[in-house]
Amino acid sequence: MALVKVKEKFQITIPAAIRKKLGLKVGDYLELEESGDTIVLRPVAVVDKKRGEALKKLESALERVRERLADIPEEEVEKDVLEALKALRSGSGD
Repeated sequence: MALVKVKEKFQITIPAAIRKKLGLKVGDYLELEESGDTIVLRPVAVVDKKRGEALKKLESALERVRERLADIPEEEVEKDVLEALKALRSGSGD
């Protein structure tokens, strides 16, 4: 267990060994959960709304492929996946 000191403005330093193990970088976000006298910090990925919507489109297209691979024409699958990838690259969910 690592020991950290609460500094001015209630800041703490996460020990290097833990940062390396979790792959934390400057600018990463952590989610804080409090339960009784315990604090838990978890790394989280923050995705902007449009990019998240584009990811959902891609996931939906891939799920359809998994469910009915034989029933979907290859051209339709390619079109759906390419549209979703294009939306991801542009950062829009359209």
